[in-house]
Amino acid sequence: MSIKSRQLLWFFAFFLVFELNIYLSNDMIMPAMLGIVDEFRADEKFVPLSLSLYLLGGSSLQIFLGPLADTIGKRKLVLTGNTLFLLATLAVPFATSIEQFLAVRFIQGMGCCFIFVGYAMIHELFDDMAAVKLSSILSSTTILAPLAGPILGSAIISRLDWRYVFFLSALLALLSLLGLSKTMPRTAPTVTRLDLAAIVRSYAAIFSNGRFMFGMFTAGLATVPLTAWIGFSPIFVLQEMRASYATYIALQCVILSGFVLSSIAIQRLRQDFPLVHLLRLGGLVAAAGMLGAGAGRHHVDVFAACMFVYSIGFGLFNGALIRSAITASKESMTLTTAAMSLLYCIYLSAWLQLYNVLCQRFGYALETYALLNIPVIVVIAACLLLFTRGMAGGRESGVRLARH
Repeated sequence: MSIKSRQLLWFFAFFLVFELNIYLSNDMIMPAMLGIVDEFRADEKFVPLSLSLYLLGGSSLQIFLGPLADTIGKRKLVLTGNTLFLLATLAVPFATSIEQFLAVRFIQGMGCCFIFVGYAMIHELFDDMAAVKLSSILSSTTILAPLAGPILGSAIISRLDWRYVFFLSALLALLSLLGLSKTMPRTAPTVTRLDLAAIVRSYAAIFSNGRFMFGMFTAGLATVPLTAWIGFSPIFVLQEMRASYATYIALQCVILSGFVLSSIAIQRLRQDFPLVHLLRLGGLVAAAGMLGAGAGRHHVDVFAACMFVYSIGFGLFNGALIRSAITASKESMTLTTAAMSLLYCIYLSAWLQLYNVLCQRFGYALETYALLNIPVIVVIAACLLLFTRGMAGGRESGVRLARH
């Protein structure tokens, strides 16, 4: 292995730590959220709202960071984002009210804004199959974190104050900052100065690209059921079902491990495997799982098993869907991934708040959540069918994961 290849792999490893920590910081604190709202004498609605604000923070800077990445270089931005996340994480434990807690969590979420810069570098530095495989690994952190997060968080809060969750997260942030500063490639800026008119034209072209917008809408919507489960499950399981932390952790592991397994399976695909097959197969598996979860909503074991099937299907099509969407744009990869990250977070935050409003109306219960997912999966399946139909017959139908 060449020195350059080894450095790229170390860069990917430390970037993986950075991204994993951003999600882990949120998921480690979820088991403690009911205790936090009680400590601050707040309502249970703030449990999912904390997640929504964290995601909104993660959508607040992308469109500005995209042009800056092309002007000052991606390395500086990623290191800045890591530093911001580190400082905000250290500030969270000193909140004295739910308002302060949510405000600092919003700022902490801004660290998410810088992740797309690393994604852009990966798509630029690696060929199609390598990019899909590495993106799949990175995407799996969004599910690996909910698996490991509740276990670590429950272990911490069983012996220590919830604030130590953020001290651990700050330690990981320091590790990724030091590692990235040493291994992240120094890329030359692609433009010498900001051309605001050109930036506006590029963003206009990206946001007017029907295939990109449709793909990102579908990807954002498809992520909602699992993200909503992460945000609402402390209420469903710990409060409404009055189950133990062990049951809560077990449900998280069963439901979310399907995504990790499908990500591992994708790593074993041959180089010329068509993306369209992943999209169709994943959509079919996801639909079967989600409809089964709705039908079995009164039986927790059946519900969990069917949600496991959904997460497998989601893991199969998610990476291929995102890759197909961002490559539909011919604009700067940095600006395109910035737009992708912005849309992704906005869609997630909006849908989570809709779930929150409906749960306030009909009750924070597992049955309510399962029924809400049924129309969502119908729309997801229809969108995937339309998206893959656009890939059939044209040049993109044969988009195969070939080496360059």
